[in-house]
Amino acid sequence: MGKRINIGLLVDDIDSNFTQQTCRGAELGAVGIDANLYIFPMRFLDSRDFLDDHSRFEYQYNMIYRFITDKNIDILYILMGNIGCRTEYDKQIEFLNKLPDIPIVTLYTAFEGFPSVTFNNRTGLEETVLHIINDHKATKIGFVSGPLTNGDAVERLTIYKDTLINNGLEYDENRVVYGNFEAACEDVVEDLLDRNPDLEAVMFASDLMALGGYNVFKRRDKEIGKDILVTGFDNAPFSSSMIPPLTTVDASAANLAYQAIQSTDKFLDNSLDDFQIDTYFINRESCGCDANDITSYEATMDLTPVYVKEKLPLKGIYEYLFGEYSYGNAIDAIEEHIKDFLFALFDTVQTRDFANQRKNLKELFGIIMQDPILIYTTTERMFNMLAVSKRQMEKFLDNDKDLLELSELFSMIYKAFTMHNSKMLEKKHEHIMGISEMVNRMTSEIFVYDGNTEEAYSSMFTQFSQIGVKSAYMFSFKDIIRHYRGDEWVQPQTINLKAYEVDGVVGVLSMQDAEVSVNDMFDNDFLPEHRVTMVLSPLYSFEEVYGVLLCEVDYTNFDCVTPISIQLSSALKSLILLEKQRDIQRELENNLRRIEESNNVLNEISKSDELTGIYNRRGFIDSAEKIIKDKKNLGKIAVVFYSDMDNLKMINDVYGHDDGDFALKESAGILSDTFRSSDVVSRFGGDEFVCLAVVNSENKGPEIKERIDIITANHNAIAGKPYPIEMSTGYAEFTCGEDVDIYKILDIADQMLYEEKQAKKKKEGSYR
Repeated sequence: MGKRINIGLLVDDIDSNFTQQTCRGAELGAVGIDANLYIFPMRFLDSRDFLDDHSRFEYQYNMIYRFITDKNIDILYILMGNIGCRTEYDKQIEFLNKLPDIPIVTLYTAFEGFPSVTFNNRTGLEETVLHIINDHKATKIGFVSGPLTNGDAVERLTIYKDTLINNGLEYDENRVVYGNFEAACEDVVEDLLDRNPDLEAVMFASDLMALGGYNVFKRRDKEIGKDILVTGFDNAPFSSSMIPPLTTVDASAANLAYQAIQSTDKFLDNSLDDFQIDTYFINRESCGCDANDITSYEATMDLTPVYVKEKLPLKGIYEYLFGEYSYGNAIDAIEEHIKDFLFALFDTVQTRDFANQRKNLKELFGIIMQDPILIYTTTERMFNMLAVSKRQMEKFLDNDKDLLELSELFSMIYKAFTMHNSKMLEKKHEHIMGISEMVNRMTSEIFVYDGNTEEAYSSMFTQFSQIGVKSAYMFSFKDIIRHYRGDEWVQPQTINLKAYEVDGVVGVLSMQDAEVSVNDMFDNDFLPEHRVTMVLSPLYSFEEVYGVLLCEVDYTNFDCVTPISIQLSSALKSLILLEKQRDIQRELENNLRRIEESNNVLNEISKSDELTGIYNRRGFIDSAEKIIKDKKNLGKIAVVFYSDMDNLKMINDVYGHDDGDFALKESAGILSDTFRSSDVVSRFGGDEFVCLAVVNSENKGPEIKERIDIITANHNAIAGKPYPIEMSTGYAEFTCGEDVDIYKILDIADQMLYEEKQAKKKKEGSYR
């Protein structure tokens, strides 16, 4: 088996109904040809004319097409008319020419130089305009057009204009206003009615704009279908449930995309250039027609009275229900189940065996409901098919009893179908609630795990499968990209696969394992081997772009991609902020530690004598008090020595201050050599030195004093100076305890020092 084709679909807003229908049809087409489908929602080409708070940073989506390369996508289908509807035609062509050198096909709007698949707008819209003119006799008909930058909008406006003129009515530009194919068009509808209060009908170039128009008509107390006739275009899924149901043109975005994707091989080998999908008039109540008139549906299905079930026009029924989907083999099973049901219904009516066949018919219809039938058709068409079938069956019956039996049978079928739809709506609501609950949990998970990146990602990605995401991959840029409106986007060539979830298995990759080339992002070891439909969505917050999220989803879950992306972006921002906070915290802690270390150093420096390197007065007092009050020293004998140099003034006066400094350092050295490292030696000030030692017995003072004299003699012998370095010394012994006053002890030692000093002066001279 060869490598699957990778099909790219470049769309505008994946959350819009029209675009979701496009994606649905494209997915069905991709399934049919076993191709991978990658959807790139890039919103709208950035335009400053469409700036509001809601879409201020929508321009970040524009970069998403940069992930399309000639290495990862084989053919690209693009909704250029939608993407570029806010910009001029030349800008749209310029954009198309910037895309990678791969086959490119435009959908819905044709562009010169590019193959296209478009609607034949004329067939359906012309019939709609003629219906309003001929069947309802309206002559004052307004038109709400799309933007003139969109090719479809221009064509639909032209058809409206031509049909009026060709039928003898004047084209009045004053009766035309321009919306943006969105429901938010009420202001232009108001303007149209203000300028034309006598309008009999308003035709909208899209159902979404008609939805907005309904609000305006109701505010003005205009009864739709009576005071004002209304038509739309697209036959969007919601159009049949509008009140009243909207008369429109069936332009199935899903069918067009399906047919386009089915033709991929022909586009790839250049055997196909352009083709169109027909549009059809859909008659409902908003134009003033009777909703119960099903004659037109009978004609569409080619249903005429037949009396042999094998002659039932199944092809016409299938084409009505499924359109272009009925041309391939995608719905063979569904068609076969419908055939079984209709044949059984035919037999039941012909044999009048209603009582015995009710259960069988209910089961056969239940089988149809178990099929994914509403992927390919609509609730309205199913009801119309059943209504037409019922009327056909009535023609076989000639008495009230049998007609009542038939009515009861169809009531059962209608009820079963209604209940099925109700369950589908409930599931949809539960799905939406599930998305809401999940996205609300995502950011909180960050804080639950206190910013632990790996655990936070694991928790978040584990939840994706609960809302229909089959697999998910978060690619992050190596560095956050700050991208401002108007700046050229610079596409990184590599990205990091940060986290993924596949078949319930979640992985968070390390930086060294994560790097992936953009060319290989759809072909790496973590992606599933089966056929996939995936949506690529940007992850950003304001001007900061973090990366992209690649989600494997099917048509029922396209609506979960945007909220997941938004919430994951928020979670990423929280993670980044938490990481920055932790970095700041770590930096603060490091700074505090450095400050503390510096303070310790400064504290030690402040306790040391700069010249001699031993403790200064403060250092001695702090250290001595700690030793004296230390619990392990309580009750032990300690001795304090107070020393004073005998001849420093003479040395300074005769030999200079350098020799004076030398003498001070030598004195400090003598005392350091005399006492142990555990003792405290300090220069208390000037030429005074104080030492403290904890000793094991009493009367250690004389012994230490003798040791000072011996070491002093040794230092003098080595120093070789013309003057002796000598000290007078006093000491005081005491017992260590909490109540010891060190200053009183120093006074005792100082008194002994003073007495020795005085004795030396009397004996040897005043220089001492």
